[in-house]
Amino acid sequence: MAQKPNGKSSNQQKVQFTRPAAERIARVVRQVELGNRGTQSLSFTPRQRVGNGGGIVFRVGTHDNNSWSKGASKTVTFITVTTTPNTASALNLFADIATGSTGRAVAIAKDGTGWYLIAAECE
Repeated sequence: MAQKPNGKSSNQQKVQFTRPAAERIARVVRQVELGNRGTQSLSFTPRQRVGNGGGIVFRVGTHDNNSWSKGASKTVTFITVTTTPNTASALNLFADIATGSTGRAVAIAKDGTGWYLIAAECE
């Protein structure tokens, strides 16, 4: 005879419910069966973590006062990070940014391992 992990025979212990417990279980089963079928099922996929390292996908920073041409990369210094590394190289895919004041604010986002310009302070 096959044994359970606790060493007892598999046919020695039967599950027994009291009448109130069986009714409570039946009520829950009926409630689930009658529930909204249009809702998404329960899933246990990992959530994206936001914090130091690979989970950060958005940063605000500054770049030097030189213009930033479309298709060019620039070093962006993060505003809220005082420890190194506090910079990232970001690629501008959208538009030429004219020369402005020192420390022009920019927003960058991370896609995979690359950082990209998504917004820049206007004059």
